[in-house]
Amino acid sequence: MAKVSINEVRRLTVPLDTAVDALLQLDRDRGGVLSRGVLLGAQLESGDDAGLTLSVRLAGPGEVQHRKFTLPEIAAAIINYCWQCRIPMPRHGTKTLEVVSGGFTFTVETVNQLPRRHAALPAQRKAPEPVATQEPEVSEPDTTTAAPAAESVASA
Repeated sequence: MAKVSINEVRRLTVPLDTAVDALLQLDRDRGGVLSRGVLLGAQLESGDDAGLTLSVRLAGPGEVQHRKFTLPEIAAAIINYCWQCRIPMPRHGTKTLEVVSGGFTFTVETVNQLPRRHAALPAQRKAPEPVATQEPEVSEPDTTTAAPAAESVASA
């Protein structure tokens, strides 16, 4: 059966604060220690070694831990965060995460194949060139010859 396709591109802009919240939530869900500490800072890094470094003072010993999260880890945290907040997101598709000014852009691209419900479109043909037509020239009445004829009728 023939199919038609629909391409979807969904782009989420995730500010730095939201990305940090998503990372701490994922850490909490997995039993990590970062979510129980005090957040001291977050450093966004771009380039070849893109990611996000969190500085957290741990609750017990009080030592400061610097933890770097890679883009795949941040993407996993954003997906988890959206799922918990009931933000709909396609499960299938190509997912990419980019570092932008002040946060991240998370993009999901999907292609959905659906059965065709109607007949296929006819092959596209080139439209025929419009034919140039010449309109006949309209001549204006000659007033110089009409006046003497009128005089001759009046004298008869």
